Amino acid sequence: MTIEHKKNLENKNIQLDSTIKNLDKSLAIYAKQSLECDRVIKEAKMHKEMCMEKLRDAMGNHSHARLKNFNLNWGVINYKAQPEKTIPAKPAYSIRKKTIIIKEF
Repeated sequence: MTIEHKKNLENKNIQLDSTIKNLDKSLAIYAKQSLECDRVIKEAKMHKEMCMEKLRDAMGNHSHARLKNFNLNWGVINYKAQPEKTIPAKPAYSIRKKTIIIKEF
């Protein structure tokens, strides 16, 4: 990330050029790879969630379990009661997104 790009991200009111820029066709491989990575990540997250669900079902109400050479810990987070708060207004501002949305057509 260049210093200029960082400065642009830090700028609260970004003015973007609304015209469409045609990029070099050699960059298409990066768009395809990005979409493939998104697909792989989505499938991996679904698989992980399925594995966690099976482990949660097997543990039931227990917070600790042992499995072959694995120790499982399914703890609890306790939150203290919080008083009611009013949040002050914030001014409107624009920032640049960190990711590019890619759609294949």
